[in-house]
Amino acid sequence: MYRKKSRENGTAIRFGIRMQMTVGLVAVFLISGIFLYWISDRQLQNSREDQIIRELQTIRENTEIYVRQLLILNDANNDEESFDNLADTIVQEMYGSSGRYELAAYSKDGELLAYNYRKNHSDDQEGGAAELKEAVDGNTAFTLVYSEEGTLEVWFAMPVIVADKNVGIIRYCMDYTELWRQGEQMKGIIIRAAAAVFAAAFVLIFLLLNRIIKPVQRLTKVSRQMSLDLEQDEVNTELLAGLVSSARRDEMGELSRHYSAMLGKVGQYIQKMQDDRDQILKLLNSRQEFYNNVTHELKTPLTTIQGYAQLIEADQGSDEELVEKGVEHILHESTRLHRMVIQLLEMADRAEREEKTQVDMGNLIRSVSEAMEIKANRYGAYIRLKLEQDLYVWGQEERLRQVFINLIDNAVKYGEEGTEIRISGGHRKGRMLFSVSNKGKPMSQEELKHIFEPFYRADKEFSREQGSAGLGLSICQKIIREHKGAIWAENRPGERIGFFLLFPELEGQNPGKETYEGQNL
Repeated sequence: MYRKKSRENGTAIRFGIRMQMTVGLVAVFLISGIFLYWISDRQLQNSREDQIIRELQTIRENTEIYVRQLLILNDANNDEESFDNLADTIVQEMYGSSGRYELAAYSKDGELLAYNYRKNHSDDQEGGAAELKEAVDGNTAFTLVYSEEGTLEVWFAMPVIVADKNVGIIRYCMDYTELWRQGEQMKGIIIRAAAAVFAAAFVLIFLLLNRIIKPVQRLTKVSRQMSLDLEQDEVNTELLAGLVSSARRDEMGELSRHYSAMLGKVGQYIQKMQDDRDQILKLLNSRQEFYNNVTHELKTPLTTIQGYAQLIEADQGSDEELVEKGVEHILHESTRLHRMVIQLLEMADRAEREEKTQVDMGNLIRSVSEAMEIKANRYGAYIRLKLEQDLYVWGQEERLRQVFINLIDNAVKYGEEGTEIRISGGHRKGRMLFSVSNKGKPMSQEELKHIFEPFYRADKEFSREQGSAGLGLSICQKIIREHKGAIWAENRPGERIGFFLLFPELEGQNPGKETYEGQNL
């Protein structure tokens, strides 16, 4: 049944890979051979013509010198009449001096005066009229004449200029057959050598392609049968075993083995299972992320409330100022906590829709620092502020408060005991820059790169408090981006770790020159 189906499907393949490769190779080598023949022929022809032109330039210079000398020796004038009278002498003398070239003398109007052609040449012979006409017009010209007998003649005509006067025309007939035959021999050698190289390359490439094509054809037959089997939810294990047992150790053998492994799995069922799994994981991650965000958001105000409640309880109400400040903070944080719970219950994205106002960042940071200093003192740390005046940001005060609570809380948890937490803020080139830094274990570049990712913590064991979900910095980043700002972390000199926040400055804001510094608020 397998063979029958293969033959039925194989009839559709009229022009297989092997035939395509063979035809392609033949076409490539044929085109390359024609191109090589054309290039070599053009190159040899150009080289031959260049050599002829160089020789003709030399002949022209020597001819003018020789004619002038003959006119002087014969006490003749440098004019056309003298040239016409001495034409026969000029031809005989010049032929005797060269011994190679046949030549003729013409008047400057093209009238034949004398010649010494050994063969039967005439003015109407091929090539004769063209260069002679150019010479009559005052131009030097030559014509190449190839004959059917395999000879090459060069007809060369030049006006004779004596004392800046055109006195006549000298026309040469030169035999360059030997030069032409040498070029033809060279071209034949090039073609034969190229043919031998092309033939060897063709054989080697064909053998290599044949080795590659054989396993491809085998995979084609197997895949054709497997596609028929998969339509019936069947897998032919004998075919897969044949692919796995491939003895080849190259890419084609590896392809066969991988192809066998791939066909051993039912694609549609696996895809369905993967889709279901991804959907389940997505739902689980969303639920876990929501839970972690809720717990983290509720944690910080509860910490402040618990801290002041413990202080008031321990003091037994003897310090009225502490009681008043504690009650104020507890009331403020409980109100914010109540509002947060209402927002979560309503499941509304109110943070995005709340109206923004002008926020005094100096007062906000001092307020948060006062609230967090209790926790800082618990770990032997203290907060130092360095803030310029007039630090205003257009945004949502509660969202910005949440950022500084998270950053200061992290500085307390991850900083070294007994060190200061530095908070600064000021104007920088049309922007406002804030920083929160503490002394602690420096972070690697990899940690700095991922520190703002959800659930990521650089050192889970270094934190003084357990249960952190690693969402604080990702929440801070989201809030800062909502306010068109930027946040990043750096390792600073003195083994300090700093978090920097950059906000756009309000239009018309006057950068403050005074600086507020405080300690142990």
